[in-house]
Amino acid sequence: MAIDKARLIEVVQNAGKSLTLQRCLIIETLAASKLPMSAYKLRDQINITQQNLNISTVYRVLDFWIGLGLIHKIESANRFMVCSDEHRHQFHVIQTCTQCENVRESCELASQITMQISHEFRALENQVIEIQGTCSDCQVNTDS
Repeated sequence: MAIDKARLIEVVQNAGKSLTLQRCLIIETLAASKLPMSAYKLRDQINITQQNLNISTVYRVLDFWIGLGLIHKIESANRFMVCSDEHRHQFHVIQTCTQCENVRESCELASQITMQISHEFRALENQVIEIQGTCSDCQVNTDS
């Protein structure tokens, strides 16, 4: 997934922060990955090609992006991924295939959940709901 630099700059500036080299490296590396990555794998990949980051810096930058809602932490796997939703929803539904480990963010499910919430209840924004199962590709391969 390609990162829109203009959008990144806008979000960071609106938060009163700056877009540092380390912040760029981490979000761009995550965006280039096909699968979510652990902080250690992310650090190792950046250290091979770019500059040496220590793990505390990686976690600090991940927390920064999570705080802005541009990266999600998949709690069950302790891995991270770039948000594909552009924040039209307050919920983010992550579907993880337990066989191939492919991960998909489902905006349709997120909008359905948002519509089902009672007007008497105010949910926190940028919540991640994780669903584990089997993707359609793995279902086809299992059924064959």
